Amino acid sequence: VHPDKVAFLFGTLPAWADPDDPDERTELVSREVDEDAPGAIIQLALRLAVADQIANDDPPQVWATAQRLSGEGLDRHDVLKQLVLAFTPQLMSALQEHQPFDRKHYVSALDRLPLPSSEHCERALLEVAMARPSSPLAELDGLVATRLGLGVDDPVGALLVDQVSEQVLDPDGPLELLAGQRVVHVEALTDGMVLTHRLHESERASSVLPVGADLSGFRRRRKLSLTDGQAITVTEESWTGPPGWLADIPADSLLAIRIDDNVLSVTPLEVEPAVSTRLVALLRAGYDEALHEPWLPVPVEELVLDALLADPSAFATPAAPLTQLLDAAGLEVRGAEVAHEDSVWQSVAALRRTARLLTQLGSEELTGTVVHVLDLIDRLGAGPPDAQTARHMLDDLYDPVVLEVVTNELLSVDDDSGQLETTGALARRLMAAASRPAQRAVAHWLTAVVAEREGRVAAAETQLRAAVRLDPDWECAAARLAWYCSDRGSAEAALTLWRGVGADSANSEDISLLESFAVSPDGPRLGRNDRCWCGSGRKFKQCHLGQVVLPPLPERVGWLCRKATAYLERRGGSLKEVIYEHAYVRALDPDDEDSILEALEDPLVNDVVLHESGWFDRFLAERGALLPEDEALLAGAWTLVDRTIYELLEVRAGVGVKVRDLRTGEVFDVRERTFSAAATPGTLVCGRAVPDGESHQFIGGLFGVAPGREGALLDLLDEGDGLALLAYVADLHQPPVIVGPDGQVIDIGDLGPRELPGDAVPALSATIRRSSRRCWSSWNATSSGGAKSRCRRWAESRRSRPRPTRRAETH
Repeated sequence: VHPDKVAFLFGTLPAWADPDDPDERTELVSREVDEDAPGAIIQLALRLAVADQIANDDPPQVWATAQRLSGEGLDRHDVLKQLVLAFTPQLMSALQEHQPFDRKHYVSALDRLPLPSSEHCERALLEVAMARPSSPLAELDGLVATRLGLGVDDPVGALLVDQVSEQVLDPDGPLELLAGQRVVHVEALTDGMVLTHRLHESERASSVLPVGADLSGFRRRRKLSLTDGQAITVTEESWTGPPGWLADIPADSLLAIRIDDNVLSVTPLEVEPAVSTRLVALLRAGYDEALHEPWLPVPVEELVLDALLADPSAFATPAAPLTQLLDAAGLEVRGAEVAHEDSVWQSVAALRRTARLLTQLGSEELTGTVVHVLDLIDRLGAGPPDAQTARHMLDDLYDPVVLEVVTNELLSVDDDSGQLETTGALARRLMAAASRPAQRAVAHWLTAVVAEREGRVAAAETQLRAAVRLDPDWECAAARLAWYCSDRGSAEAALTLWRGVGADSANSEDISLLESFAVSPDGPRLGRNDRCWCGSGRKFKQCHLGQVVLPPLPERVGWLCRKATAYLERRGGSLKEVIYEHAYVRALDPDDEDSILEALEDPLVNDVVLHESGWFDRFLAERGALLPEDEALLAGAWTLVDRTIYELLEVRAGVGVKVRDLRTGEVFDVRERTFSAAATPGTLVCGRAVPDGESHQFIGGLFGVAPGREGALLDLLDEGDGLALLAYVADLHQPPVIVGPDGQVIDIGDLGPRELPGDAVPALSATIRRSSRRCWSSWNATSSGGAKSRCRRWAESRRSRPRPTRRAETH
């Protein structure tokens, strides 16, 4: 590839990259494409195709056009966008209509470049929409194309306008698409509108007005000020004014709220308006039209906009609050949406559930199966299920992924007693209909999980044993029963179950741990009539035969820690959310899924969830009955040990350390083999040293404390705020901050040469195949329920959530 083309396609080429290696070129191009964005596969294919054409000079007009556009002042990124835009209609025609590649039309499209920028196109679109109360969507696109001087039949220009239309028709964008394919400019239509809201005492005291249903017609306003020029802080949920801006208005007053050119005026009404039958009729008519086809709840904002189109004077003067008007129209308000009957709410609940499951599972086939099972369960209600239907459900639930997801949907995250009762009843009805051992095993498993959530672990264990007897090879029952055996201290029984379903020390933390506690199957075995190993002199069958033999309590500290961690992993409910929230705060870069994965591997995260967040107490409450008696007593003592700072007084490498608790002054020995091998006296560490039955041991991870910072850290520890502690630790690991002479923070990543992506591939068909294969392989690797996929989904759902404040000292 010619150096000029390399510079254009890739910018500064990384040292590792070979522009002539197809795989490395693909990697370079892919770095500019967000793999999580909609249409990522086709975007990558388009960019690779253009890179191919430039690298191979086929057709030569592509590189000539790139040079021409660069000479006209466009930067390389804008030029690439223009080239991709020109090529897209040709690719779409080839893929969707199975048409041959039209080289002549492609070259003609290149000659018409540059097209207006997306920003220029967006301005034109907004200007056209603002000048008219509403415009049919198809007509609007034509008006914008004409305004930009684009040919009516130009597919590249039409694509540009269509792409920009999608952006501005976003639910939070400046335009809204109403029923009947009518487009309105929201701000222009609502400017000067008056809505009313009853002021509550809490709003008056806090200086915060919620943007709920009554004010949803103003929800897209993002910049507001009062008539005196003071700014209003605007969020999606509320408006916060200067302190006391509502203090002079009596509570329970009805406020008339008006916005003119982003200036907000609030006026208490002396006489409250009656419910207007004209407005009620307008709102109901708009609802009926919007509901007709999708049968989904309608946003209140949409009804306000529709009413203003039908009658521009609809909200010119104060009227009754929208919630009252909608109630009079026979519409129920939930949040910022309305519906007239339960079936409409059920419809949107099913739609949102399907979308959520598709995001979670990443597979349309699996999602379809889960949705089908849940729909059948919904239709069953409290009545007896049709036997054949119930058996089909049980067959679907035999799949481990389907079973887990359906169970989570049925039980939700909060262990609601009503949901537990309903799910337990469902399990009993399914048991009655089951005809095969595998089907009965599923019903037993579901009954067991309900019993777990209710805190009845003995009953749950009985159900799991029944499931394993019915189907010993079913991993769901065998693995869950193995968890119970491990908690009871039955290492050999647990290993037998886990190994029976394919687990081994290479893929199971439990097996690698328990192998050291189990009697070797290759070792000597005592006969029933042999003298017992314990030295009692009695026969083995009369003494310890069939009894679990446990090592000394100090040797089981790691096992007990694993039992608590396994509880976090397997219990279900809200725990997964809690763990990811803690990992999110601990991560060095919460927006990077790999950083969250690293945080999940930090033992401190689990220990904070267990101790500071109180889940160890719940572990003992729910599963303490399974633990050997001495472990249960020891675990109870651990709950009394708070995290603190220890000074190492003496170090015996490979044996342990003598420490002093800086909070209490207590001095004691700690058994420790690994850390003590490299520790030095005088070192300060933060952690928890818990009793082990004879001495003490560290559990849950340690981190160093710099001299001089122990006082502030102890203050933080005294508050018992686990999230604040994890934020503190995350800050300890952040890279140093460089501040320039002008006081601006310099990003260290900007100091070195930038490695910009690019690629070239021999042929268009190969380009599409490789880009598709790469994107799908990446998707599948992270979308099959793995931790990386879950991290991404969890983080994406919280992009806008304020993060807990990191209270660590500056360092």
